[in-house]
Amino acid sequence: MLKTMSAIVTVALFSVAAKAHHSFSASFTDEIITVEGVVDEYKFANPHVVVYFNVTDEDGQVTRWMTEGLAATLLRRQGWSRDSISEGDVIRVTGNSSRNGSPMVSTDSLEFIDPATGNVTGTPAGDLVASKSETILPMTLADGLPNLGGAWTRGQARAANNGADGGGMGGGRLAGGMGNGGGMGGRGTGMPFNEEGAALQALHDPKNDPQVQCEPPGLVRQTATPHSVKIVQEEDRVVITSEEYGVERTVYFDDRDLGGNEKTNLGKSIARYEDQKLIIETTHLSSNLTGPGGNALSDQTTTIETYFRNEDVDGQSSLTMEMVVTDPGYLTEPWTRTWTKSYDSSYEFVANDCQKPLDS
Repeated sequence: MLKTMSAIVTVALFSVAAKAHHSFSASFTDEIITVEGVVDEYKFANPHVVVYFNVTDEDGQVTRWMTEGLAATLLRRQGWSRDSISEGDVIRVTGNSSRNGSPMVSTDSLEFIDPATGNVTGTPAGDLVASKSETILPMTLADGLPNLGGAWTRGQARAANNGADGGGMGGGRLAGGMGNGGGMGGRGTGMPFNEEGAALQALHDPKNDPQVQCEPPGLVRQTATPHSVKIVQEEDRVVITSEEYGVERTVYFDDRDLGGNEKTNLGKSIARYEDQKLIIETTHLSSNLTGPGGNALSDQTTTIETYFRNEDVDGQSSLTMEMVVTDPGYLTEPWTRTWTKSYDSSYEFVANDCQKPLDS
């Protein structure tokens, strides 16, 4: 018989998924529960894989539950795909209970079970398919400009000022599970906050992260993503797309977008090539968080991004991005974020389909 909450209630044995699009502590507690039900809908998408499933209690009442896991990009590397789970599958999910009492559970592990015996029959992780992608990209274009075009994947992002938001991709904890690990957006103290910025950070509550409600990210958060990015170089512009957020950003090599004084999430940018590097300068940014752990920047923020190719190593091309963030509102000095990602000619972005948490 399918059951709702099991008797397993304990203090969490692991930290929240720091590699998540937003902090899991925004929606979930430290209480561990196990829930079983029948899959109603499966969304293999970024920023989080979501499964809706129906749970029948002992009185025959059916409740629709939601379980939220890591990004599809990360789970695809563990063998998951859009075909891993089907409507009608019977699943057992173990994870954290919802913060607001709604029928939600984080996905620390997800298993298929035999409803008659309760035995585990498998997990969504299938066989990994070896990539047949080209990994080498010529260093320059025909006109001599740096060749930055294509999909750049499996990056590691970090903050240069004492590691405020950490780095690393995190790792799986349970077979078929989501895994939790160190990574971007933690509540580190490496950001060079002034008194106002430090006071604001001390008041940060993960539940107030706009990404929990699927609101668009700010420029620094989007650009510093550890997930894949795609770059298209054109004669008068460069187009940069973030897989994590599904945001496409167009930056011109002239000042056509610099008029007006309004401030937005992406601000006003202008690009140029210099010394075999792409440089993008941005102003007119609205105040935004830089990651799941908060670390806000004010609307006085300006940024300079530099993209450059590295020497190929062992048949692999790579690209580095360095972003220098200047914010006299909340920081005492410039803050630098960097990542290096590898070229993959046939990499396919996972679609973005953000799902808001359930209400209580």
